[in-house]
Amino acid sequence: MSPERKRIILRSVLFLTAALAALLLGITGIDRLLNKEFSETRSEGTREFMQAGETEADGKKYRKTPAVTTLLLAGIDRSADAYQGVSTSRYRSGGQADFLLLLAIDHTNKCIHQLQIDRDTMTDVTVLSVYGRETGSRVMQICLSHNYGANSTDNARYTLRAVKNLMGDIELDSYCMVDYSAVAAFNDLLGGVRVTIPDDMTSVNPAWTRGSAVTLSGGEAETFVRARKTIGEGTNEERMRRQSEFMQKAAAQLRENLSSNPEFGAKLLKTLRKNAVTNLSDQQWLEEMQRSGGYEILPVEYLDGEYKVGESGYMEFYAEENSASSWIRRHLYTPEQP
Repeated sequence: MSPERKRIILRSVLFLTAALAALLLGITGIDRLLNKEFSETRSEGTREFMQAGETEADGKKYRKTPAVTTLLLAGIDRSADAYQGVSTSRYRSGGQADFLLLLAIDHTNKCIHQLQIDRDTMTDVTVLSVYGRETGSRVMQICLSHNYGANSTDNARYTLRAVKNLMGDIELDSYCMVDYSAVAAFNDLLGGVRVTIPDDMTSVNPAWTRGSAVTLSGGEAETFVRARKTIGEGTNEERMRRQSEFMQKAAAQLRENLSSNPEFGAKLLKTLRKNAVTNLSDQQWLEEMQRSGGYEILPVEYLDGEYKVGESGYMEFYAEENSASSWIRRHLYTPEQP
């Protein structure tokens, strides 16, 4: 393999690995669709102002920061149609987007902002009939948006629409969605990810006591990032902490493998390509990587809000009204100088 070919593979692998992070961080069972109506209040004036490239808050004016690329990463559970309450219709069997990570790649300030969106977040989701026709929208868990559509591209489109609804109609430049079936293979390709058990997980593995360090096998890796209901209080918030632990340790081992094994990049690329759906070409991935490879990656952030048990008996997360617009204003806009 030529040196140039190796460089291209390694650069592509790094971006595809970012997409795999979506998979690694969010795997769970499907929840029932919600039927209740819910009206969300937003300031239409603020939305229009932001779409024009400006916004105003607390007496200050902000202008959109130039050269910011938005990228949505999602981890997909395609076994969703096996769960009760979800149609197996061709148009309603796309699985769920269990992990959603919105990246704002700021080429002006050379940094990458991260917003992890809880899969239980309630927002407007477009719904389809069994014949594939749009029948309006319902407020439901955002993870269910991926269930609708006739193919993976449709599934991605409805997930993008749901995220835009939540985030005040911001433009999303690109997406990459990865099927969760790659977790075990990725873990084993790394030689087993070594993690510290953050909670008492003896209900799923007697050896997983809180604080113990273990090296995960493929199946154990899926359990580590997926288990929820029998651990602690059974919340997705707790699971997100475990998922973050796995991602950080996997990323460290990935860097070691890439630097020590010239053939590792090609193996990883082959593993990931068959499990990813994206609207970016290989060349676009490469160009984005070349521009942002040395940028500072800032800590993951989350929307403020509260969890409630819904009428269906499932957990729901309600983001505070101004939480999304505040994140957008801080990371996609720059204060105007007086």
